[in-house]
Amino acid sequence: MDFTDLKYNFESSSINLDGDTFFIYAHTNEYLYAHILKTKHVFNNLIDKSVLKSFYNTFKENQIINLSYDEFEDIIFDCINFHDVGKISFKFQVERLNSKDSYVGTIQKNILNKFDWSDNLMDNLTADHSLTSALVFLSKYEDIFDENKLFLLSLAHVINGHHTYLKDLLKQSQLSYSIDEKTENTFRLLSLFLGIKYSEEDILEKYDLNVMQDNTFEFLNNDVDDLYSPISFFYMYIYSLLIVSDVFASDKSNFSLEEVKKLNFNNRIYSNLHQKMKNSFYNIPYNNDLNYSDYMENLNDVKDINFLRKQMLLESSKNLINQISNKNVFFLNMPTGGGKTNTSMKLALDILENTTTDRIIYAMPFINIIEQNFDVICKSFGLSEDEGEIRKIYSGSETLFSNKTDDYKNNILLNDDFFNYPVICTTFVSLFDSIIKSNKKLKYKLSSLANSVIILDEIQSLPLKNWNSLYYIINELAQNYNIYFIIMSATLPDFDKLKLDSNTNFSFSNISLINNPSKYYNHYLFNRTEIKDYIKSFELNENQNKEFIEYLWSIIQDNFNQGYTKGLMVFNTIKSSRLIFDKLSEFIEEKEFEDDTLDLEINLLNSSLMPATKRSIISKINNLDDEKKYILISTQSVEAGVDVSFDFVVRDFAMIDSIEQIRGRCNRSRELNKRFDDEYKMGNIYLTKLVHKKNNHFFDYIYSEEEMKTRIKCTDNLLNNSLNYSFSNINEYYANVSNLINCIHDEEEKSHFIDRDNIKYLNKMKFSKLMDKNTGINIIDTGQDQFSIFICTDVSIFSEDLETNIFDLDDESMELFYQKNKEKSIFSLNEIKFIKNLEYDEELYGFNRIHGESILNYYTSLLKTIDKKNDYFQFKLLQKEFSSIFYKFIINISINSYEDLYSEINSLKLIDYFRILPKDKIGDTEFKFYSLEKGFNYKPTIVNIL
Repeated sequence: MDFTDLKYNFESSSINLDGDTFFIYAHTNEYLYAHILKTKHVFNNLIDKSVLKSFYNTFKENQIINLSYDEFEDIIFDCINFHDVGKISFKFQVERLNSKDSYVGTIQKNILNKFDWSDNLMDNLTADHSLTSALVFLSKYEDIFDENKLFLLSLAHVINGHHTYLKDLLKQSQLSYSIDEKTENTFRLLSLFLGIKYSEEDILEKYDLNVMQDNTFEFLNNDVDDLYSPISFFYMYIYSLLIVSDVFASDKSNFSLEEVKKLNFNNRIYSNLHQKMKNSFYNIPYNNDLNYSDYMENLNDVKDINFLRKQMLLESSKNLINQISNKNVFFLNMPTGGGKTNTSMKLALDILENTTTDRIIYAMPFINIIEQNFDVICKSFGLSEDEGEIRKIYSGSETLFSNKTDDYKNNILLNDDFFNYPVICTTFVSLFDSIIKSNKKLKYKLSSLANSVIILDEIQSLPLKNWNSLYYIINELAQNYNIYFIIMSATLPDFDKLKLDSNTNFSFSNISLINNPSKYYNHYLFNRTEIKDYIKSFELNENQNKEFIEYLWSIIQDNFNQGYTKGLMVFNTIKSSRLIFDKLSEFIEEKEFEDDTLDLEINLLNSSLMPATKRSIISKINNLDDEKKYILISTQSVEAGVDVSFDFVVRDFAMIDSIEQIRGRCNRSRELNKRFDDEYKMGNIYLTKLVHKKNNHFFDYIYSEEEMKTRIKCTDNLLNNSLNYSFSNINEYYANVSNLINCIHDEEEKSHFIDRDNIKYLNKMKFSKLMDKNTGINIIDTGQDQFSIFICTDVSIFSEDLETNIFDLDDESMELFYQKNKEKSIFSLNEIKFIKNLEYDEELYGFNRIHGESILNYYTSLLKTIDKKNDYFQFKLLQKEFSSIFYKFIINISINSYEDLYSEINSLKLIDYFRILPKDKIGDTEFKFYSLEKGFNYKPTIVNIL
C-alpha cells in the first residue's frame, strides 16, 4: 500500500489503512473532529461580531485584505478548523498523545506495524503539531496569500503559538519558519491526507528563511505603520479567542457537543441582571431621586456635601450620555470625598443602557482599594459573588472548594483565568498584563475585555515611564475592542499633552465629564485642610535625629493644644518610618514619665507588616474616641485605599500626587467641622524634607530618574510658588509634567530607547520587546528583586478581643456571630469554616486565632501528595484554596540586592512562590529578624512594597 494514497476523513476522525481504521485523537479520550466542533462552538459564542466587522472594515479601507466579509469570516473560522490538524501526524498520535495510553497506543502501533514503511515513516516525521498545522492552513490559501499577507500570517501565527505564547509576527526568527526536514515531510504528508494542493513554488519555499529575509519580511516591516494598531489588536484578539476556546473545549473532552452547547462560556450582563443592577442602584436613598433638571451651575450657597456629590454625578452623567455616540474614553475628575465610586457606578449603568456593552471591569492599582470598594459595588448593584455575578480577581482573592465537585472547582479556576464574570474587580497588573505580556495564560483575559465598560481608578498610579504607551493602549483598546473607559481620580494627569513622537501629538479627543472641576475642588466643603508653615529640612539617621524628633513633638503639642487628637506622619521609606517610630516612642515615654496624664498611643504601619496586622491597626484607628490622643507613623502605603482620617498630618516631601492623597486622609469626612461646630475648621498639614546622607533625600530612594526630572521637579516649583495651591495649580503641574516628559523624549528620540518605542513595538507585533524588564512596559516597576514571605505566627480572626470563641459554635450560631462582628473580622466566614473542617495532627486554630505555622505545615503535607507535573490541575486547586488564607500571613517586598536584609531573605526556605520565615526568627529584640509590630529589625532601606 502506498501511503500517498491515504485520505483523512474529517467527520470520522480516521484514516483507512488497507481495511484497518486508524483513528485520530485530539485527546486520549476524544476524537479530533469532536474537539474541533466544540472549539468552534465556544469560539463562535465568545467572538464579538461587531468587533470582527470593525476589523474587516478597517483592513478593507487600508487595503490590507482583498476579501469579502463572508470570505474574511470563513477564513477566521477555518483557522479554528485547522488549529490542530497537525495532530493527524502518526508521530504525534503514537509517540506523544497516546504513548502512555496502553490500549489506544497499542492499537495504533499494531496498525502501523502491518506496513513495512512504518518505521521509516515514523523516523522522518515530527510530533510538533502547531507548526505543521500553521503551514497546512497557509498552504490552503496560497493562491490569495500575496493580497492578504498580514491577515493570513497573523492567523497562521495564532495557530503556531496556541500551545506556547503569542509570537512576534514581524520578528525575523519567528516570521520565517526554519523548516527542518521532518517538518517538511509531515507537512507534505498532511497535505496529501487532506487533499490540499500546492504549486511547484510551494508554501515551504515561500517560507524558506533566506527568501523571507529578502522579500516578505522587509515588505511587511515597511508595510506596517508604526502608529497603526488594528493589525496587532486583531492578532491578539483572535489568539486570545482561540486559546480560550481550545482550553474550554479540551476541558470538556468528556462532554458531548450537545452537553457543551448547554454551558455558558460568556458570562455577561444580560437583560435580567442589568435590570437587577439598576433597581438596586436607584433604590439607594441618595440615588433614588436623581433628576437632570436638579442640576445647577451656581453652588456658592450650597452647605450640604451630599448635594455637591449629587451635582457632580448629574453633570458627569449628562455629559457622558450627550457624547457617548461618538466617544469611548471619558475622564472623571472629582475631589476626594466627592462620591467617585457611586458616580462611576451610575456612569457604568449609563453606558450599558446606551451601548451594546455587557460587562463591567473595575481596575484599581492596589489590592486594598479593591477590598475597600468591592462590598460597596456589591451592595449598590445588588450582586452576589456566590452566584457568579461579580468577582474580585487578584492573587489573594478567596476561592474555597469544600464539598464541591471537581467540575465546580475547575470552572472557578477557568472563569478566573478567563475573566468570565459579568462584573469584575481586579488590579491594574492583571488588566494591563493581558495586553502587554505574551504569556499564554495572561492572554486568556484579553478577548473578554471586548464590549466592556472599564473603570480605571487612581490612574496616576500607573508608572510614569510608560504613560505614553499605556495611554495609547487605553485609547486603541477602546477603538478596536468597543470598550468604554472611565478614567478617574482626584488628581488626573494631563495625558492629552503627551506626544507620539517629536512631531506628532496624541490626537485622542477624549471627554472630561466635569466641565469645570474647580467649582467643586475650590468649594469650602471640599477645602478641608491647610498646609502650615514653610517646608523645613532635617538630616535624619541613627546618630542625628534629635532635632527632627523635637520638631515633631512641637507639632504634636500645638495640635493637642488646639483640641486635635489624631496625628498621621508619613515617610518615604520603611527605614525612616521605623527609625522615627523608635525615636519618637522613646521621646514620648520620657514625656509620659514626666507627665502621667499624657496618655498618648503610637503605632507603626508600614508595608513590611502583615496584612492582618495592618487591618487591625486601621480598625483600631476607626474606633478611637475623639478624646483619645493617637499618632500613627506610616509610609506611602497608607495613601490610597485606606479609609482612615486624622486631624493633622506630617508628610516627608513627595510628588504632589502623593501629597494630595495624604491630604485626603486628613479631616476626610469633615469630622473636625462637626466636632468643633465650625464650617471652616481645617485639618493641619506639615511638609518636611528629610535628608539621609551625602545630601540624599529620602524621596531619592522611592522615585525613578524620570520621576525626579518631572514630578518632583514640578512639585518643587508648585510648592515654592504656592504652598496652599489651588486646583488650577494642580492642572498646571500636570501640564508641566507632560511637557517635561515630551522634552526628555524629544531629546532622546534618536539616540536612546524611550517609551514611544513601545508603541511601535506593539503595532509592529514585536511583543517580546514589551516584556523587557528595563525598557518594556511594566505596571510594577521597582527595578529590584521581589520576595513574598510567609510569617509563621498566629493571626487573630477579629481585630479586637471577643469573649466568645467562634470555633465553639455550630454552623448556624457561627454565622449569626460572624455577621454581628463582620466589621471586626480579618478572615471571611468561608475561611473560618474551611479551617475548622480540616483534619490534621496539629492544632490549626485556637481561641479566635489561626495558627499560621500549622496551616502551612498542613498545606506542605498536601503538596507532597501531588505530582505537579502530571496533576497540575490538583496543584492549582490546592494553591487556589489556600491563597486567600495565606494572604493574611504573607508580606510582599521589593528590595535592593546590596541590602543586608537581602541575603537573609534569599536564604529562607522556598515553597511555591513564597519564602518561609520561621517562628524562631520572630521577636522584638535586635537579635530577632522580624517584629510583628514593627517589621524587619534590620531597619533596611526597602524602597517599595507590593
